[in-house]
Amino acid sequence: MARAARRLAGAVCAQGRPRVGVRTLLALAAALNLASISAAVWSIGAPPPVTAQVAGNVDQARARIADLADYIERSMPDWDLPGLAVGVVYRDEVIFLGGFGVKELGRDDPIDAETLFQIGSVSKSFAAGAVGALVDDGLVDWDDPVVEHLPWFRVKDPWITRGMTIRDILSHRSGMPGGAYPVLAVMDAREAAVRLRLPDNQAPLRQGYRYSNQGYGVAGLVVEAVTGMTWGEWVHERIFTPLGMHRSAASPYEVWDDRFVATAFLGTAPAGTVSIADAPGLNIAMPHGFARDGSRRVLSWQSYDSMQAAGSVVSSVADLVKWIRMHLGGGRLDSEVVMQEATVAEMHAPQVHMEGSAAAAPLADGGRAAYGLGWSLNSFEGHRYVSHSGGIFGFPAYLGMLPEAEAGVTVLANGSMWTPYYPHREIAAWVFARLLGAPERDWHGEIMARTREIEAQVEAALAAQDAARIPGTAPSLPLERYTGSYEHEHGGQAHVELNDEGGLRVHFGQPGSFSGDMEHWHHDVFRLYYDGGDGQAYGSSFVTFTLGPQGSVSRMDMGFMGRYRRTG
Repeated sequence: MARAARRLAGAVCAQGRPRVGVRTLLALAAALNLASISAAVWSIGAPPPVTAQVAGNVDQARARIADLADYIERSMPDWDLPGLAVGVVYRDEVIFLGGFGVKELGRDDPIDAETLFQIGSVSKSFAAGAVGALVDDGLVDWDDPVVEHLPWFRVKDPWITRGMTIRDILSHRSGMPGGAYPVLAVMDAREAAVRLRLPDNQAPLRQGYRYSNQGYGVAGLVVEAVTGMTWGEWVHERIFTPLGMHRSAASPYEVWDDRFVATAFLGTAPAGTVSIADAPGLNIAMPHGFARDGSRRVLSWQSYDSMQAAGSVVSSVADLVKWIRMHLGGGRLDSEVVMQEATVAEMHAPQVHMEGSAAAAPLADGGRAAYGLGWSLNSFEGHRYVSHSGGIFGFPAYLGMLPEAEAGVTVLANGSMWTPYYPHREIAAWVFARLLGAPERDWHGEIMARTREIEAQVEAALAAQDAARIPGTAPSLPLERYTGSYEHEHGGQAHVELNDEGGLRVHFGQPGSFSGDMEHWHHDVFRLYYDGGDGQAYGSSFVTFTLGPQGSVSRMDMGFMGRYRRTG
């Protein structure tokens, strides 16, 4: 998959505008039963009869997965990952903890169970848990209107503003926009939330599933308003500390010096190139992606602080197995009651169906998927499955549980975020099938077959893109006339200037935030190469400039990152 995915790009139609972008290609992947970036979705519905023989005790469970390490070692070359870590829980016992590969390519530092990774949207389970602690304390109710705790909060529709509840934002049924644009990423959390009143793309309330990082950013602000603490302080006090998750953090800034963290998703660290050598004595993994030329590159850790509750948690598999044990234990870990059983049950209860989202069908039973409060809800081999994935660039993460079987798996990796959802799911499926006593399947063979299938689809899309490029065209204007300031509908500013080679470059002003060079494609369309992020998917995005009636540039369209009006 890596070979084709390194060239992921938007195809361009004959009229010169981007037609098939990264998201379309990922939708194509979903059609082939792959995962979405943000939410791990296996299927839920009427499960088939359970006929497998579940492991009878912990010793039997350990025996059933005794060759897990060998399985992973054999599969690692196909997965094309620098390293990963795995934790397995069964009947409140940790039956496997292990690390594989290295923290950073070119160095000999091995990954172990204590190695820290960013876990991306697996953080959403902690966000829901943070609110759940407030519910336990009687400080909020899941069905409280958001404005009851954030009186200043608005979306464009006043009726939706009044009716939107905490449950709505945690279950992705609020209709709020889904993206995390670079202009929002350089704002503080409240300013980013205030901008939600500006867009016209608010969907109807409770009319379906619409994944929203911004919604979780608002949930974090509710926690802060109610507690008088930061979201991170509350998570430490009510989750990390009582669970003994002492290495976990609510933000990469708790781990790194500010100079070495990109200030925004898709950004680059202010210090430039970052290595584990910049964090002596810390047991941390470095994220990896692909550079513009297809070579492997080390990325910097990335801040998500403008929507912290959506994706900023840092953890290890040694810590995450404690989170799994608490959930499987109905809110208890050993003798500690961390959360009420009813609260955990509510988090695991379906809140909204995810139409068309049964994305990992080779590993699923078929049927409909749902989302709870911070968790995807599905079924595997007839058993209820509770899971979430995460995708900070270079740090794919996965956590899944079979509550009735009292089993859980977590997998963290430091490779490109696009392909490694395959090994994450493969490892989880292999482990769960063994623990359940399910019929033997060639999980690796099935996953690699899917990999080859999507490779072929991506290559076909890329060939169509190249064929649609119109040769012999030039920009409508001299390049310096595209330079200037552009404003997003959310209110943030982008700036286009000439780079050292005389080409166009876009940035968002703040050191460490999004920036990238543009290369002419055809007419007024330019290919965009991000400085940060993973060129495996975003190194070939497109920017389209539109000319106004006077013949000057009036707008810049950056695809999923939105449209920007020329202001100067």
